[in-house]
Amino acid sequence: MRTTIGITAGDPAGIGLEVVLKSIASVLPLGRWLLFTDRTIFERHVARFNPDVECRWIEHTSELTDDPVLFVRDMAGDTSGIEWGQRSTKAGRQAIAYLQAASLEALAGNIDAIVTAPVNKEAIGGNFRGQTDFLAEQAGVQQYAMAFFAPTFKVVLATVHVSLRDAIAQVSKDAYIRLIRFTNAQLGRQRIAVAAINPHAGEGGMFGREDIEVLAPAVRECAADGILVSGPHSADSLYYRAHSGEFDVVIAPYHDQGLIPIKLIAHGEATNVTLGLPYVRTSPDHGTAFSIAGKGEADPSGMRTAMRCAVDLLIRKL
Repeated sequence: MRTTIGITAGDPAGIGLEVVLKSIASVLPLGRWLLFTDRTIFERHVARFNPDVECRWIEHTSELTDDPVLFVRDMAGDTSGIEWGQRSTKAGRQAIAYLQAASLEALAGNIDAIVTAPVNKEAIGGNFRGQTDFLAEQAGVQQYAMAFFAPTFKVVLATVHVSLRDAIAQVSKDAYIRLIRFTNAQLGRQRIAVAAINPHAGEGGMFGREDIEVLAPAVRECAADGILVSGPHSADSLYYRAHSGEFDVVIAPYHDQGLIPIKLIAHGEATNVTLGLPYVRTSPDHGTAFSIAGKGEADPSGMRTAMRCAVDLLIRKL
């Protein structure tokens, strides 16, 4: 029996379902694919984008077969008034419904992985910090991390969707020790480089002491345990060094430091991977792109890469 991969349609007003439909034919032979969406939203997209793939509606994962079709599950939500490109709480509510349903199926062991299309955090509202945190909370895991896999190197984030001020405040020696050990356990014995927080890694304390007093002791302790970790390295050159093959993984202290180089170097080829979940979860490296939603202009390369990454990670687990 082939592995089963769930796909969440993301914000129904964004480009998520468009890029899913543009990508699915290329990966259909690689597994069994189950899309979580609403019938009205799905049919609107099919009429607009005319995907070259057979679809089959099911109500339960027990109805899945190895037939080369896209299986689709209807969340039967109220989608009236949801328009392409328009942020709304109703669209946000459906995005969470897709994510919740897929999470429950993965935790029950009915699907092996989830590929998530992008959502809009403002549309969802409340205390929602992102799909990574949501899925981790649903799974009840305490240690998890957002990572990005590019063809030449990986980035693991020490902090995610918080202000820069709060990100720096969250940095501690103990937190970094846990993250370095966790990264090593999750990704295997790879060359890990810790990116500095301050310019020039603090320049001997002239530009801040966090790298000297917090990151460096954490690196030394983990290296003494036999982990292949070094740093903190000046971030202005580190990512190119990793891209050139000197390191396998970079641990970035905050969101944009890690994602700007990844998206510059590997736009459309990098995949968001959640480390620490009891199942595989991947996502493309872009957002809802409301400005082009429904126009047929969305580039599916990121979604296609995320789908293939999920398949590859499942093969490695088997």
